[in-house]
Amino acid sequence: MTTLSPPSNKQASPSASPKLQPVTGQQPKSSVRVAILGCGQIADAHLSQIQRIKFAETVAVCDSLEDLAYQAAARFNVPAMFTDWREMLQQAQPDVVHLATPAHTHAALAIELMRSGVHVYVEKPFTLDVNEADRVLAVARETGIAICVGHDQLFDPVWLRVKQLVAQGAIGPVGFVESVLGYPINGQFGKLVASDPNHSVRRLPGGLFQNTISHPLYRMTDYLTDEVPTLIGGWERNAEFDFPTELHVSLLGEKVNGTLTFSTRIPPQRITRVYGEKGTLTVDFDTQVIRREARPRLPGAFAKLEAPLQHVTESVRNLTRNLWRFAWGDIHYFAGMKTLFEQFYRSIMHGSEPPIPAIEIRRVTHIMDQIFDLCRRQEGGQA
Repeated sequence: MTTLSPPSNKQASPSASPKLQPVTGQQPKSSVRVAILGCGQIADAHLSQIQRIKFAETVAVCDSLEDLAYQAAARFNVPAMFTDWREMLQQAQPDVVHLATPAHTHAALAIELMRSGVHVYVEKPFTLDVNEADRVLAVARETGIAICVGHDQLFDPVWLRVKQLVAQGAIGPVGFVESVLGYPINGQFGKLVASDPNHSVRRLPGGLFQNTISHPLYRMTDYLTDEVPTLIGGWERNAEFDFPTELHVSLLGEKVNGTLTFSTRIPPQRITRVYGEKGTLTVDFDTQVIRREARPRLPGAFAKLEAPLQHVTESVRNLTRNLWRFAWGDIHYFAGMKTLFEQFYRSIMHGSEPPIPAIEIRRVTHIMDQIFDLCRRQEGGQA
């Protein structure tokens, strides 16, 4: 039976906090001790994916609300729970802490955790804005502590396959990327946000969008590499709600352009299309399907047969791939999260660079700032 250890009433002394060796030059570790700070909905995904990693052990969970910490520990067989993260560091001695608290707490907590000597994985959005991101990343450099952001869909099996196909020249040089996010505003979490004007998500600088658009955005910036592309677009309000729920932005880069769409008016979906000179790759993250399309090579009426044949061939490929993954128990909604965790932990164990470079963390945060600034100016008639 799992024993849950509530926090001690004693104050943790600064000297009692675990001090890990900096990433650079540290001795290789054989396993990683992980703790979760923040036991809301996304913590379940973290805990379930950590359990799938053989060289990782979840040693503690922490939340200021004791009931949340208790239920997370009980359901995932975590040996210790806390309501004070400093007590957690002192007693559980984690190597890395996953920060799954509301976004407005990320910067301050990440800085304190790194100064306490623990590596930090930060759920998206990384920080409220690029100024906070700069402060967090500066502390990571100063301390030699590793930090990673939750851009897990970059490591989803279907996205890795898309990148492989692009690298192999399947669609030629990329010229345009389109990302669409259909948001379930009437879903369990969406209803909470919509019904509470004081919800932490509603109070973000980018509102509802800031909590989610990093996912479709960083898939675009994988190919749109400009520091800050030219932006055109804005957000709008659905008549049913008193806050913006629709966003459409064009990103114009030097070599690659793209569009980002967030909508509550369409079915829930996570789709990205990568357009090249020779064809298009469409990836559906929910169905784990990749569709490759190319202009028919046959002339005249034969092209009308070649195109549907291409679709059939792609369907067979997707079915075969997903049957194989299903047979091996490898189809998971958060499969990319597991891969990102593994790579981050290995970087800690071996003293190598984290899987997502600091420059990319900053760039995505900066572009999000620019998008929200554009939207506010556009809404105010200043754009």
